[in-house]
Amino acid sequence: MHESMRRVQHGPFLYYTCSRLPVRHAFTTRFGGVSTGHCESLNLGFNRGDEEANVRENYRRLAAETGVDETRFTLTKQIHESEVSVVTEDKVGMGLHRPMAWQSDAIVTALPDTPLIGFYADCVVTLLYDPATRTAGVCHSGWRGMAAGILPKAVSVMEAQLGARRDSLIAVLGPSIRQECFETDADVPTAMEQQLGALVRPYIAEKGVKFHVDLQGIGVKLLEDAGLRPENVIDSGICTMCRSDEFWSHRKTHGVRGVQGAMICL
Repeated sequence: MHESMRRVQHGPFLYYTCSRLPVRHAFTTRFGGVSTGHCESLNLGFNRGDEEANVRENYRRLAAETGVDETRFTLTKQIHESEVSVVTEDKVGMGLHRPMAWQSDAIVTALPDTPLIGFYADCVVTLLYDPATRTAGVCHSGWRGMAAGILPKAVSVMEAQLGARRDSLIAVLGPSIRQECFETDADVPTAMEQQLGALVRPYIAEKGVKFHVDLQGIGVKLLEDAGLRPENVIDSGICTMCRSDEFWSHRKTHGVRGVQGAMICL
């Protein structure tokens, strides 16, 4: 685990933060909510077979724990592509209190008191914050989104539409499945190399007929190549599959699971 990451527990509520982010934020775990069964207990996904009332209560508990306005939670719509949307006042509450108007794996904003949230259960969710311009974002990337360049695209949208500065922007890659656990067939590294070229080769290890992909390493490289300072790109170092006692891992549970959230709020 990276030295800047902090494990925070208040009663049953357990989450992780990063000391480099001086704003309200959290990488949630499985614990602190009211869901039952395979979604026990802090499931934040409405598409996991959980009771809607339980999920909404979980959001209320997350809001109370982190000091954000529950009515202003704004959610990503994760389809493993590279769309980035800007959250303006007319979009606040999308996915929780009003219908979703986008299919965006990344959302960014300059609005205060507007918690943005993306979801993970192995995929890499990155929190973005620029202290110079007070702008923030959340970016979900599985291997498809990573290969499509959603992380540098999110940086570009923050710069072009919100005025964010690459030299001060901070990125924290949250808990996610790491190379030692992310075993694939040849189609994944082949597809990633087709989109990103030779950049990905140092991050792919061949083991027999299988391959192990370092998504975090690729994400860090893409962000640094996009102009972020190396000291401002933090890999949490936490593997969701190795730490399945605290996190849902899609691979570990064979898809029978709840979902965690990565939240940031100016």
